[in-house]
Amino acid sequence: MAKQIKKASLLSEAEKQKLLKKAGNKKPISQPQTVSPIQSSRTTSRHAANASEDEQTKASSRIAVKVWFGLVTILLAAFVIAPKPQLLEYQSAGLVTQSIYMPGWFGKPGTILDTNQRAILAEDEQSLYLCFEGQSNEQCAKYQLRKEQGLFAAAMFWYSSGL
Repeated sequence: MAKQIKKASLLSEAEKQKLLKKAGNKKPISQPQTVSPIQSSRTTSRHAANASEDEQTKASSRIAVKVWFGLVTILLAAFVIAPKPQLLEYQSAGLVTQSIYMPGWFGKPGTILDTNQRAILAEDEQSLYLCFEGQSNEQCAKYQLRKEQGLFAAAMFWYSSGL
């Protein structure tokens, strides 16, 4: 026996849709469609393009994460290595003063932020020496240290004083 061919299978997809609309059924046909080799190559090239775009976005996001991680690491290392300001309370002749002391880098003398003198902090003697530029260490003014406080106290003092 010969296989019977249905009339609907001989029609193109556009003609099938027209017949269905005339019949009142607006639902598209759920039969598998045949794909021409040109259409399949287009879809595979689209899939390949989408896959390469996904790989590129993943690679760029990985690079961005590495860059941010590197920057955070450098900033953290700089924070650990850098000298941190201290809040010093010192006195001389009954006069008590608070100032922010910024230690020097790599052996250079530190400074007090509210003066142009160089500051030499002798923690073993509990003393602070303030000297003008060009003056020897013997001619510096000596102050007795009362308190040394850390970074947060210095920041709060700086913020409250409006320096």
